[in-house]
Amino acid sequence: MAFDKLIIHWRFSFLSMNFFGLDIGNSSLKLVEVKIDRSKGKVLSLYGSSSLSHPVNLAVDGPEDLKELSSVIREFVDSYSLSSNKVVVALPESQIFTRVVSLPKMPEKELAKAMQYEAQQYIPVSLSEVSLDYQMISDSPTSAEQMEILVIAAPKTLVSKYLKVLKDSSLEVAALETETMAVARSLIADAKTPCSLVVNIGALTTDLSVVSGATIRFTRSISTGGTSLARAISQSLGFDLNQAEEYKRTYGLDSSQLEGKITQAIKPIFDVVIDEIKRSTAFYNTHHKEDKVKRVVVCGGTASLPGILIYMASSLDLEVILGNSWSRIYIPAKFSQKELEESGPSYAVAAGLALKEI
Repeated sequence: MAFDKLIIHWRFSFLSMNFFGLDIGNSSLKLVEVKIDRSKGKVLSLYGSSSLSHPVNLAVDGPEDLKELSSVIREFVDSYSLSSNKVVVALPESQIFTRVVSLPKMPEKELAKAMQYEAQQYIPVSLSEVSLDYQMISDSPTSAEQMEILVIAAPKTLVSKYLKVLKDSSLEVAALETETMAVARSLIADAKTPCSLVVNIGALTTDLSVVSGATIRFTRSISTGGTSLARAISQSLGFDLNQAEEYKRTYGLDSSQLEGKITQAIKPIFDVVIDEIKRSTAFYNTHHKEDKVKRVVVCGGTASLPGILIYMASSLDLEVILGNSWSRIYIPAKFSQKELEESGPSYAVAAGLALKEI
């Protein structure tokens, strides 16, 4: 798949499914391990999660915070009987520079030189400060003489922090990639899947990506997430943040509950996400008239809120479905199907990391 070919500069060893995926979120840790079976294919070995006592943001966290996080990760990982200490981890989309650019068709050697100049125009820091990777994803939809390139750059300081935290957790890093790449891998079955706008609603941010033909063609990250919704409930109804979080998860955007008070508190904030989805869809459709967005796939911890899919579908006039993180994984009978279904949307990143072909 196209999203298995990127981030070659951030791979550290060659493995054959002898690793696990670790999602270091703002408010929780999640892991998924997948094993290969000759008859069943990729089989779920184990999965699990743990809430963090305070928000994590490695982009700004200091040495003591990193040390504490390493200890928490070590304790979390040790609580599972993993077959390997090798791990694949995702970098937060909000801290990564990602863009699809159009260039004249040229030989690969010339492209390498051209990308140094082209990337500098779109990346707001010096190229010496980032780890840069790119890949041609398709011919341009508007010109036979052009090609589209997916460019990804991660700040070297951020990469270094992740590597240190994981090393101090006694883990061996097999690969680093972006959250969007991991989510696309777990939620988009194959190249025949309809062009989809994937909406990953995390605690602090919402990441948008258009995936077509098993290739990421557009990305955007906005600073509105589940915590913003809980804060809106807290301010509107006078609840403390923990109580507001419970009300958010219980009633969400179901206007038939509590006289619609929770929905009324959430709606102005969630509409920021809706408006950004509309803008992103319009932008993509304008530039890809023959390959327009056909549906919206929602994942992340906030994706399971009551009423959210109905609200989004009515607002966007598109098919809206809940992402199934386990769609490409065989689930043994020992696991609770109900539990996996309920928690599935929040495991999109971890499952995608566990499915990576290194």
